Amino acid sequence: MAIDWEAVREEVTWHLQALLRLNTVNPPGNEIQAANYLAGVLRNEGLEPVVAEGAAGRANLVARLHGSGGGRPVMLMGHMDVVSVEPEKWTHDPFAGDVADGQIWGRGAIDMKNQVAANLMVLLLLKREGVALRRDVIMAAFADEEAGSNWGAKWMWANRRDLIDAEYALNEGGGEAVEVAGHRFYLCQVGEKGGARMRITARAEPGHASVPRDDTAIYRLGRALVRLQQFQPPVILTKSVAQMLRAMADAAGPAARGPLDAFLNDPSAATLAKLPLDDQLLLQLRATVLNTAVPTILHGGHRINVIPSEVSVDVDGRVLPGQQPEDWRRQVQDAVGPEVEVTLLNPGSSGIEADPASPFFDTIAAVMAEQDAGSRVAPYLVSG
Repeated sequence: MAIDWEAVREEVTWHLQALLRLNTVNPPGNEIQAANYLAGVLRNEGLEPVVAEGAAGRANLVARLHGSGGGRPVMLMGHMDVVSVEPEKWTHDPFAGDVADGQIWGRGAIDMKNQVAANLMVLLLLKREGVALRRDVIMAAFADEEAGSNWGAKWMWANRRDLIDAEYALNEGGGEAVEVAGHRFYLCQVGEKGGARMRITARAEPGHASVPRDDTAIYRLGRALVRLQQFQPPVILTKSVAQMLRAMADAAGPAARGPLDAFLNDPSAATLAKLPLDDQLLLQLRATVLNTAVPTILHGGHRINVIPSEVSVDVDGRVLPGQQPEDWRRQVQDAVGPEVEVTLLNPGSSGIEADPASPFFDTIAAVMAEQDAGSRVAPYLVSG
């Protein structure tokens, strides 16, 4: 019997609206509301979901459809918490789940109760249609993603790994369509950069502003920031970015293929600048081939008539897979010079990257080719 996709559309919309009406702003999260809702839907379909709380109210939900044992599981991932909201600035109540002008309004409608609802619908359809599965299919909805995942994915991995251990997972991120040399590519995220948040601190003798000084902490910090802005870190071509560009080069005509091949053979700032990409795509690509350090928050001074002895700037640092936060800190220190001190705000983490050369990636590419004839799927490393 053919699936009634219009009925599916109405059903998944209903579930998304129901999830949006549950206030799971993190903090405090209170994700157990959403976990209990999902669990109720799944139990009504004959499934046996597990609700696991890392802390009171910080619930995670896992449900599983069993396959024949022909491989390790595939997991459909999502998180139930959302970021904070200023209701008075919304045109619709962020927790009403309103449908207006062909759109669903609510906090989490994009990040990411939409995908949680879609994952739920996929599991329900697999169950209803009796699809013969080789692998188990797991649906996992986590708590606390917006604030570090300590009560969500991290807690589950440490305490209930048996529920979520899988070979492949589909999560948020990627999926964007880009045009290169007249060809459409869908980007499939296979990795992301890690964090290396830093603070640059400048110190010098304080004084009264009525007696100017030639050397102050603020001047030192200013000079350091200029040097940081002029710093050109080495271009690093990770496996996933190289595979993305090779896919684009294979599809492109001679005019575009030449610059792409040149960059692949000699990844440098000069060859990067010559790639036949629009400004926005080139900006995004640059962020995925460089370790980055971007000043974002300034600290210092307490009175307008006092020259401070210490000022600092917080720097959002991000490192590519295979790169270490401490190594990047040392490079930034060398770049800004010895008159300031660069320290890590926390230990940070290296980036992660999965090999897209897999049956799972091949299946994604084949399905997208069916849905959008002539399109291609390329692996993608996200800079976030």
